[in-house]
Amino acid sequence: MAKEKKPMKKGAKIFLGVLVATLVVALCMGAVALYLIHEKNKPKFVAPDIGPIPSASELPADGAAGAAYLERLYAAMIDADDVEGAWHTDVHIGTMTTTLKEADAALLQYFAEQSAGAVSGLYPAASEVVMSETEEKPAFALSAASVTDYSASQGVLDEEEKKDDTASYYLDFTCAPAEADIAAVQAGEVYRQATQTLAPALTVESFDIKAQNETVSAHTDRISDDLLELKVTKDYVIKATVRLTDDYKALSENGLVEVEFPYQTVQTINFSHYGLRFLQKQMAVREDDLKALPMKVTVHSTATEADYKMTYDVSDPEALSVDTDGVMDVHAAREEAVTITATLEYDGHSYQDTITVYVTELELEEETDA
Repeated sequence: MAKEKKPMKKGAKIFLGVLVATLVVALCMGAVALYLIHEKNKPKFVAPDIGPIPSASELPADGAAGAAYLERLYAAMIDADDVEGAWHTDVHIGTMTTTLKEADAALLQYFAEQSAGAVSGLYPAASEVVMSETEEKPAFALSAASVTDYSASQGVLDEEEKKDDTASYYLDFTCAPAEADIAAVQAGEVYRQATQTLAPALTVESFDIKAQNETVSAHTDRISDDLLELKVTKDYVIKATVRLTDDYKALSENGLVEVEFPYQTVQTINFSHYGLRFLQKQMAVREDDLKALPMKVTVHSTATEADYKMTYDVSDPEALSVDTDGVMDVHAAREEAVTITATLEYDGHSYQDTITVYVTELELEEETDA
């Protein structure tokens, strides 16, 4: 007669279940650890260190060199037939001191601040104009002798925010301001329109403007020597004696009011340059990858694809090919690097740039681009 098996106690069953589950988890973690070790030890492709892209001009070391550099770039921009320009002037009116009563002075201050935008509109402005095609060009001059303080720097790579500004130069000048030409100011369009607008309320008896400060800030592309942005800030103090018209003369005992206030103009000039540039000089890919080329193409803001032509020359077409949209199709790995030359033909100009591509069978680092 067969011996009857005793049923397993409940506690033993639980213990056995926990033991099996623990072993399964341990085996899974071990497998994951082995996989990670294997992946870590896999040979990975490392692109050669090509160093920084060289500058067209060295960063100017002092104010005199900086002024000469900036004037040279501005002269090249101003008549270029492949550069678009845009410019405007912002006006800021500071706290006024007047001989009016406090409440009336506060009201005058309010209206002055509200009118700053309208005054800005009296200054010359333009947008999206080809520099060689416009006659109304903004004037700019920077005398080395006027520079009292100067600083310059190159942009940096911010890996955390994925921003690469290393192609930029930033130059800042503080200048001794030139004495204001009062006659020229009064003959100018801004003064004429401003006094015409104020005519129902007052006439100007005397007018004086003194320059207090001037700063110039510039942003340039160090690789191409293109001037990208120019900002000129000028600070003045304006003093005037005005005679109120009959409707307003009750505001002052004799109808005359003295006014003094700070006045600031900020002229900003932006330039957009036609052309093309690879945003990195080399990249690594693997067989069967399909990637857009890291490239920036700039043409007139109103241009369409029918207005320009893009072509791509590949040193090894059997390794990879590039379609008309700049998308790279990788076919086969190579020991030697592949060079892609992109050409933009637009408005009578031809622009070229190259990129080196490594087609590898190895694993790629997360960041193999340079």
